[in-house]
Amino acid sequence: MRGSARPPHPRLLVLCSLALFGTLLPRTSTAQQPAAPVGAYDAAPYLGEIRDAVLYGDIWERPQLSPRDRSLITVAVTQALYATNELRIHMGRALDNGVTQAEISELIAHVLWYSGFPTGVNAARVAAEVFAERGLPTTPPGASSRQPPVNPELEFPGAFPQTPYLRDLLNEVVYAETWERPELSPRDRSLITVAVGASLYASSEVRYHAGRALDNGVTQEELSEAVTHVTFYSGFPTGVNAARVLAEVFEARGLPLPDSRFPGAPYLDTLIDGLVYGDTWTRPELSPRDRSLVTIAMTQAAYQTDQLRVHLRRGLDNGITPEELSELMAQVTLYSGFPSGVNGSRVLAEVLTERAIPLPN
Repeated sequence: MRGSARPPHPRLLVLCSLALFGTLLPRTSTAQQPAAPVGAYDAAPYLGEIRDAVLYGDIWERPQLSPRDRSLITVAVTQALYATNELRIHMGRALDNGVTQAEISELIAHVLWYSGFPTGVNAARVAAEVFAERGLPTTPPGASSRQPPVNPELEFPGAFPQTPYLRDLLNEVVYAETWERPELSPRDRSLITVAVGASLYASSEVRYHAGRALDNGVTQEELSEAVTHVTFYSGFPTGVNAARVLAEVFEARGLPLPDSRFPGAPYLDTLIDGLVYGDTWTRPELSPRDRSLVTIAMTQAAYQTDQLRVHLRRGLDNGITPEELSELMAQVTLYSGFPSGVNGSRVLAEVLTERAIPLPN
């Protein structure tokens, strides 16, 4: 602990103890715990505690995914979220965890189809800096140029008849070309794609690619763990949403589901009960009312409808008035755009109606 930061909250310590899979001894591996950037958590020491005790002390050490797999999905998600500083850190970490230059190069090209070209351009620039810092070749050995398929078999021949060019890109470039390139295995591509879909709250993409991942050799346990891992890079609402979708996919395939609130990613139960509600929501530095305000604003801005509904109800329970919620919607809209405001207003009206509370003027 630096300076005058307070000791870790007792519930945070309990959570970390629960995470040791029933053993009484801490894990001896420290390879996955890099030193924090100097000064990174000086203004938010509790965030540093979570980083050390939970993210690196627990999540990165869990055996359900290899360090290489965790690096693949973390680079993919930080690219998709345009999180440049984290992307730079995790590209270097990926190289240390056995991901090759060619695999990083291919990952960037794969992910841009799911998160957009700007994220690929940004990630390519970051990769060039990381490679140069390590004295690695500018062009990764083993990375190939484009080789368009000739007369490919179409995966979705009837897709998007209203937008033929999009149909052609999907069939001839994304699936017949990108997914067939040998620099990444179909398994790795599936794991990456599910992780990116989860991070972007893209339910339909998670649903389709979770099934494809099972077909490509990703196990049920690995998919569940990928969602748990991604939660720390894109937020708990994205993890909860993806866990719900995974549970639907697993159930449709007749796979066993644990008795859990989040059977698609059961470890989220421990994390949410312990870290989120047991520790963070009970800290005295912010009142429950203020925490509700912050959470509602964030879930509205991110268009996370299910979580917005949950936290609007919680906000009412924590003393926020309908008039204040209405004003909050308008305030957030100016910073996140009118689509999020329209969606938020609709959800707020539903919540107030179900509680028989008059709509604000």
